[in-house]
Amino acid sequence: MAGRKIVAITERQFAVLRVLWEHGPQTVRGLMEHLPRGESQPYTTVLGLLQVMEKAKLVDHEKEGLTHRYRPLVSQQEATGNLLSDFLARFFHGSAEQLILGLVDTEKLAPDEFRAIEARLTSVEEQMAAKRPKSEEETGAKRGRKKR
Repeated sequence: MAGRKIVAITERQFAVLRVLWEHGPQTVRGLMEHLPRGESQPYTTVLGLLQVMEKAKLVDHEKEGLTHRYRPLVSQQEATGNLLSDFLARFFHGSAEQLILGLVDTEKLAPDEFRAIEARLTSVEEQMAAKRPKSEEETGAKRGRKKR
């Protein structure tokens, strides 16, 4: 599903998707058992939410006898990326830098979280550097002359 545009996902829809990612395909009752306590809803409400999600191509179902078993059609990475993009656009003018600096400035990052982010940034930076073509200076070639 990579590359396709997915609709904005609500907090309740994300809670349902999280259950499906963590526990695999579920019936409505199975979903209800796994939803966080604050998210518990009547059967018909959860069913209605799943039907809306199905129309939005966020979930699909397979029929098992009289019940339906729902499964996610979007990956956790796609959904999280969608939510983050929306959040950045709405609150930080699309700037990930402003978000990260805001977290650092308000001291909301624990030292281990800060180190994990730092390690991930270093890893991504190294991967990007490895993909860049080497400059003429690095290869020893000079303009107008072939390397011997």
